[in-house]
Amino acid sequence: KKEEFAWTMISDSVEIVLNGLKTRIAPNISIEQLLRLMNEGDLQIIVECNGKFIFPQKYSSTFIHDGDNIELINPDFGG
Repeated sequence: KKEEFAWTMISDSVEIVLNGLKTRIAPNISIEQLLRLMNEGDLQIIVECNGKFIFPQKYSSTFIHDGDNIELINPDFGG
């Protein structure tokens, strides 16, 4: 069984795939809210929803729906 996040006990929730893991989250939350829930502070993070790049200025207006596949990518700009 794959590990799930702590907020999976929400009774009114939707199921998504987040970085390859099925998890349940509260309904009607935006990408911006999801990033806050996850304490994701990387300003360079790349977000894909169902295989499509989400521009950072759209995080607050892009809402997550049941069945969505969300990928959070932290680019490593090392040298």
